[in-house]
Formats: sequence, structure tokens, C-alpha cells
Amino acid sequence: MIVPEASYQVRVSGVIPDEVLAELQDLTVTVEPPETVLHGSMPDQSAVVGLIARIHGLGLRLIEVRRLPAEEGPGESR
Repeated sequence: MIVPEASYQVRVSGVIPDEVLAELQDLTVTVEPPETVLHGSMPDQSAVVGLIARIHGLGLRLIEVRRLPAEEGPGESR
């Protein structure tokens, strides 16, 4: 069974360094002080885990990871 890409919202406390943001060019980044919010599609669960590991490795505080409903995109949270 092939699982389609899913959209996620990831909230991180503080600001993500510019060099890391360059690696995340497929994601939409918004700053909602005091948090940074990433939105975007990820191909599979291992991509989500990899992003979480990267955030953790930078010493940033992960606040929330949400899988968004298919029709919900950036700025359309319920």
C-alpha cells in the first residue's frame, strides 16, 4: 500500500537559524513570535522524523507536530 504525501505543521520555540532554513526550502516558514511555524508536505513518516531529529540536534524546543487534513493548508487552521 502506497501512502500519499501528507501536509504537516511543525511549531518550534524561537527562531530557526538561516542555514537550517536553507535546507527547508520545500516548507513554508512563518514566524509567529515567540515561535517559528513550518508548513508543508513530507513524503513519508521518516521525513517527519528526520526533521524532528534535526530540530532536536540544533537544541531547539519542539512545541508541536500536526498532520493537517488534506484540505487544510498554511493559515487555514481550524
